Amino acid sequence: MNRLTLKLAVRTLHTGTVGTKGPTGRDLFNRMNSCIRDNDPSGAWLNYQQLLHMRTTEQPHSLNRSLFAQTPRPRDLPLSARPYIHDAHSRILRVLHINSIHGYSRPHLDQLAQWAAQYVREAAADSHVLAASDVNTLLHVFAVQRNGTAADHVWQYATLTGVVADVTNYNAYINACLRAGNYGRAFEVVREMRERGVQPSTWTQAYLIRLYGETGDLESARREFARACRNSPWTGVAETSSIGTKYWQEKTDDHGVYGLGIGTFNEMLGVLGRNGLMSEMRDLFMRFTGLSVEATDSELQARARHTGLRPNAHTFHELIHWHATYWDMDTAVNIVRLMSKCGVRPVPKTLKLIVTPQTAERDVETCAQIAILLREEYGVQ
Repeated sequence: MNRLTLKLAVRTLHTGTVGTKGPTGRDLFNRMNSCIRDNDPSGAWLNYQQLLHMRTTEQPHSLNRSLFAQTPRPRDLPLSARPYIHDAHSRILRVLHINSIHGYSRPHLDQLAQWAAQYVREAAADSHVLAASDVNTLLHVFAVQRNGTAADHVWQYATLTGVVADVTNYNAYINACLRAGNYGRAFEVVREMRERGVQPSTWTQAYLIRLYGETGDLESARREFARACRNSPWTGVAETSSIGTKYWQEKTDDHGVYGLGIGTFNEMLGVLGRNGLMSEMRDLFMRFTGLSVEATDSELQARARHTGLRPNAHTFHELIHWHATYWDMDTAVNIVRLMSKCGVRPVPKTLKLIVTPQTAERDVETCAQIAILLREEYGVQ
């Protein structure tokens, strides 16, 4: 065996790429990063998969193992996929950030969920330890897809690999359980969170309010909202507590942690709407924002001096959705006008909350008039 043959043999054993045409491990890794920067999820995932496939084909040959049992030289490393696998696992999750995606369709979401499931399998096969932010990204994908089983798998994998869960991880998991309808599991996660001494945040409380609303425990939802307000405006709160309440009363004091945030407020609006308490919903909105659903220009000017909450798109969408659901279409349209006056632009989702299959079946002519109104005044289609 001459020197050139020996050199090629060593390189082939360690990289599995020499002597074949195609991109190297470094090429694929750089292409994946380029696609991520260019917001090309499909291209990034394709290069990620090719990098994983290249890694599986780099198994050393059994022949002459003792002769060539040495680490690859630095100049051989760019040809191999192995040095880039760990960083690839960490970076590819950037294409799964749903918050940066606008207007995704159901097929698109299903594709993201398939990628997330494959990622978990590949990461587990490589014993890759997830970061706390990685856990949140995966849980968010499965929460939007309402896939509670996949969210459970992510949580189990994170626990087995030694991820020290913080309050954001627990919040993401509670949200995933809520979205999937696993209310019993959501209560268990909150209890586990408190037993491990993790201090809840305002988002924990917001999710707990929604959990009470979903399980029909209106009084407990009111009690938690009153705690956020520090000075309860509610009367007649039940003294007895249901399954979701007792653990909270027995645990540590959260004084100084909670304050009324817009997320907590929006969840309480949703609970009232879900229970058909539309008058109470409007009163709550006025009390904490200083606005009525039929606010005049003078009220809007006075709002600038109001120290209450600033409603966001979610706030208005909760009001619109439930008023349209209970066929108060005039109020729903007034809220759209108020939404625009407050600087929150109506979007296609706003129209879809009013014109639903149920409302169209009830009065298609009224729905058509509202659709024309939103298109002419706000450009919503």
